[in-house]
Amino acid sequence: MIFNFCKRLCCFVLVLMLVSCGVHQKFGLKQNAKLGEMSRDDFMDAIRWKQFDVAGSLLLPEHRKHFMKTFVPLTKDIHITDVRLAYLQSSEENKRFEMTVEMDYYLLPSVTIKTFSFDQTWLYFDGEDSKPKGFFVTTPFPDFP
Repeated sequence: MIFNFCKRLCCFVLVLMLVSCGVHQKFGLKQNAKLGEMSRDDFMDAIRWKQFDVAGSLLLPEHRKHFMKTFVPLTKDIHITDVRLAYLQSSEENKRFEMTVEMDYYLLPSVTIKTFSFDQTWLYFDGEDSKPKGFFVTTPFPDFP
């Protein structure tokens, strides 16, 4: 009688552990997807409002300097009319995504609106090896026309 009770209790605990692991993993995937979405939105909003220091903080440090060197001198003359997500592909349990961003702008003295399209690869870092925690752009920012 006691043996059957222990057997049933062990089976119940095992099932409970398996279910809780699945729920935790599913929650982690959703959390990564939400964090990735927020990081993308923050980057595009920062570009839209010419907050280049904020946008640059979402690039890996080795790519940040080139980005800042390109855009900070243009702050006065560039007018960004739209920034939009043109393509998005998520993979690797929502820890990596590829995206294409389109930025409509005009650069004074011209008033002709042009579109600058660029691709980015974002990766999630756990905060190990002196890398900050969160999603960051891992590809170099392309030269601005």
